[in-house]
Amino acid sequence: MRFVISRQAGGEFQFHLKDTSGRPVLWSPRYPTKKQCLNGIENIRNLAGHNEPYVGKWQTDNGRYIINVKNHEGHLLAMSSPFNSKFEYSRFIEELKQEVKNAVQEDITF
Repeated sequence: MRFVISRQAGGEFQFHLKDTSGRPVLWSPRYPTKKQCLNGIENIRNLAGHNEPYVGKWQTDNGRYIINVKNHEGHLLAMSSPFNSKFEYSRFIEELKQEVKNAVQEDITF
């Protein structure tokens, strides 16, 4: 897994967490500063060791599942790409807990 930090057209910063095949699996809201964006990544790394830091598992109108990753205060840190089943998102959460602490960071903001 790797975090990719990018700069959006409006100047805000955003990160995506990509899986080992390069597919984006989480993306953050847009942050006004790079420091805030990096802090969002650090919050996700820190929450990975907790039993259930992921809040807001919900099903879309077309039957797919999305996870909102939130901190202890309830602030959105990232949203997942859609999963086809509860099994897929449960497997993803376990993978995230195990691998996100060692995920590398790639900065493409230049």
